[in-house]
Amino acid sequence: MNGKSVKSRALLVAGLFMLALTQTAFAQEPALALNISRVFGYGGLDDKIEGLFSLHTDGPDDLVRVVFFMDDNLLAADTEPPFELQFSTNDYALGEHRFYALGSTAAGAELHSNEIVRVFITKEESGQQVIGLVLPLLAGVAAVVTIMLLVMTLLGRKASFNGGYGRLGGAVCPQCGLPYALSFWAPSLVAGRLQRCPRCGKWALVRRARPEDLAAAEARWRGDAGAQETGEGQAERARRQIDDSRYVD
Repeated sequence: MNGKSVKSRALLVAGLFMLALTQTAFAQEPALALNISRVFGYGGLDDKIEGLFSLHTDGPDDLVRVVFFMDDNLLAADTEPPFELQFSTNDYALGEHRFYALGSTAAGAELHSNEIVRVFITKEESGQQVIGLVLPLLAGVAAVVTIMLLVMTLLGRKASFNGGYGRLGGAVCPQCGLPYALSFWAPSLVAGRLQRCPRCGKWALVRRARPEDLAAAEARWRGDAGAQETGEGQAERARRQIDDSRYVD
């Protein structure tokens, strides 16, 4: 027997073996999958739960009966789809519990599900678990909001009208009526952007103003600036007159 013949027979045997494994896998009874879901209560990222929960199964189409067990104790039997059972953790002892289910098909096959392990805790413990999850999230949100407000405040001081408003356009402050540029850092809400006026320092929800409204606001801004400059000039002249009068006999 030459080498090629031996190699061919080896490949044939391997192929027959793989075919036999495939047929055996298809001949096996379909699995019964057990799942647990929260209806009301606490069910965190760990195995700790508290409240109302539901056991439900996924199985073959000819599944006719499912029996639910907890710690090898019968909980209930269901003979109608969707084959589920609701239970409250408060009706059972605290601690670790093991769930599984047995199913029966119309053809008489018996199926065993996977096992699920959960730890029952009290309402007080579930409240502490929720607080432990929520507080870090709230702290993170508060930190982000604080940073955004600080950045907006610093940028808002440089957002005064200087002859241009940028890509977002300009807004008119509803408090002082003066114009300023809309900032990309300002949070965009339904009613507008939350932004601080660099003139009066007030926060407000503002939208992009129309060109005519901006023109009117710019005129007010120039008028106020001119009036302020004139007032300062008058005060300076009055001060100089007082100083000069001291040297007049």
